Amino acid sequence: MDMVDILRKFLRAERTGNWALHIAAISEMLPFMAASGHNLYTKSARIYVQQMCKLQKEHPDVYRKFQEGYHVVRRSDRLWAGLSVDLIIEQVLMRSMKTSGGLTRGRGMTEQQRVTWLLAMPACAEVNNAMQELTGVNFNTGEQNKDMTDARQARDMKDAQIVLNYLLERNPFCQDPSLCSVSTGVHAHISVNVDKAKTIGNTILARMDGHTIAEYSFKKKDQAITMNTQSSVKIGGEVVQVDPQLLFQRLTVAAKASQDLASVFKYELCSHPPALFDTSLLLRQPQKPVLADAIWALLTPDLPGITGQVQYVLDGGALVQRIPWTRGSTYNCICRLYTEYVKRKYGEAIVVFDGYEGTSTKDMTHQRRAGGRTGATVTFDEDMPVTMKKEEFLANSTNKQQFINMLSGHLQKNTCQTFHAPGDADLLIVQEAVESATTRNTVLIGDDTDLLILLIYHTNLDTHDLLFKPEPKKSTKNPRVWNIKVLKQQLGPSLCTHMLFMHAILGCDTTSRLYGIGKGAAIKKIITSNVFRLEATVFGTSSASTADVVAAGENALVCLYNGKPGPQSLPPTSAAAKYHSLRVYYQVQQWKGTVNNLLPQDWGWKESDGLLFPVQTELPPAPQEHLQVIRCSCKTDCSNLRCTCKKHNIECSVVCSKCKGSGCANSFQETECENSEFDDHENSD
Repeated sequence: MDMVDILRKFLRAERTGNWALHIAAISEMLPFMAASGHNLYTKSARIYVQQMCKLQKEHPDVYRKFQEGYHVVRRSDRLWAGLSVDLIIEQVLMRSMKTSGGLTRGRGMTEQQRVTWLLAMPACAEVNNAMQELTGVNFNTGEQNKDMTDARQARDMKDAQIVLNYLLERNPFCQDPSLCSVSTGVHAHISVNVDKAKTIGNTILARMDGHTIAEYSFKKKDQAITMNTQSSVKIGGEVVQVDPQLLFQRLTVAAKASQDLASVFKYELCSHPPALFDTSLLLRQPQKPVLADAIWALLTPDLPGITGQVQYVLDGGALVQRIPWTRGSTYNCICRLYTEYVKRKYGEAIVVFDGYEGTSTKDMTHQRRAGGRTGATVTFDEDMPVTMKKEEFLANSTNKQQFINMLSGHLQKNTCQTFHAPGDADLLIVQEAVESATTRNTVLIGDDTDLLILLIYHTNLDTHDLLFKPEPKKSTKNPRVWNIKVLKQQLGPSLCTHMLFMHAILGCDTTSRLYGIGKGAAIKKIITSNVFRLEATVFGTSSASTADVVAAGENALVCLYNGKPGPQSLPPTSAAAKYHSLRVYYQVQQWKGTVNNLLPQDWGWKESDGLLFPVQTELPPAPQEHLQVIRCSCKTDCSNLRCTCKKHNIECSVVCSKCKGSGCANSFQETECENSEFDDHENSD
């Protein structure tokens, strides 16, 4: 909010021509510029503020004009019409140069032509005004601020409402003191200190005191660490924060000089495996509905349904999300709403709930689904009124577990059966549905593609009919109804046997989506590739060793991938694929119900701060000799071959420990790139 307030001050200063507010706003920006790594802005803006503070003594006439509002340019007489000089250059002079009649449209760019064109501009403006007066089409400006028109106010109100609705669902003003992404719900690592950006920036500014622009060098490690800058590599014993794309490009260039190029590509050449991870924390989000679409495309239309009396089995997790809560109602009233809904639509249904106690391989998925919403732990009873939003309340796992226990009691009193899984309930839901189908026709109500895949694997053909039916939505005209027995007959035994593996290897809630490979690819491979089917068999074996799983997983990935350029499009290395394969095997065994003797820590997971996190790889981003090559530690200007960057034909960059790729003799392009900060500022304005 402080940063937003500074921007508002700056905009007001520019629009109204308020010189004192202009200097104050830029002064307040300095710590944030320094903390965020905008090094050229930090240096230039600080020198600018220092010089402008001396303006009253050194140039009183200029200072007086600036006080009157002449540090900005106006093209109309409106109060809010001031524009920065750089915007005038871009939007007026540069624009007129490039439009019809401008210098770039056939006139030429010699010195004489430029002078003639510039001197002619005032005369052209007078001619333009005269033509407007003659034809009676004068452009007149009014006193009203155009931002106050009804249309603009309506648009602004609509935009503000969108922001408010977004924040109401993801309340950032909660009691949880830890840093959390508002959009993804992922909690930041303890090293993230971006909330202290102002303090960090002031520390950097204090270190600049007494130095000239040329001699002061910024250090990456001094900047604020955000969740996006946690990607780091260890070079020469020092942890260096570096952009994964930059690291990949520089390591690829360095690797070309290697005598053994193949050995270099055993490493990811990035700070995290980009084919498997969105960031250094998150698995690539799966696209589970795509697999359901691919399966549906293989079937004949109009699968037969079920008529007559059926037993319904409900996914308790989806049920809890389905009923809206009214603030002020008691928890007893809310439980009664759920009970009446179940009894009215599904009769004496079987309801299976997830468990939310202890660690789970779905910890990261739960954080992602919470979407940044967090709620304080509430001690409640049935007669207590609801004081929190439903999403906020259920984002707390303790609250959710207590409410599920309460709701389960109400359902049982109304002749519904309830079951509780210790963790993820998908397998238990399917097992109850399959068990019910041994005595009567059964319908499983749920929205998760995982349930469909598990039904295809576990359903027996010699039982009563078993259907999978998503909860009807108003927006869905013809919802799909899956007759699992007919579905298994049409797919054939080979596809059904390997369905769990196909789903897990290409991404589910606990395994990564492979970048650039769709779910349909695994179905095609199972149908056409004997090698892929053979490797899939290993994952279905309950007694497979880790060595067998790693080898089979790597061979399966080789079958799936077609090589394409780019760090994320490249297949994961063997070191990263190893842990992906282990997680896939653990998930397949969990779905099969044979995971009792397996620990997730032995199959691609690690525990930290009471949560389970996926292991990314067992190797550093690149060989140490190549990591040493991509950065220099020169204390001079990097002008000779003692600079490791220059020696290997790599320009210095922000990774370098001293020069930071700015101002040295080996950083021409990097300096131009950093100077583009100013161009980006102009373009964004």
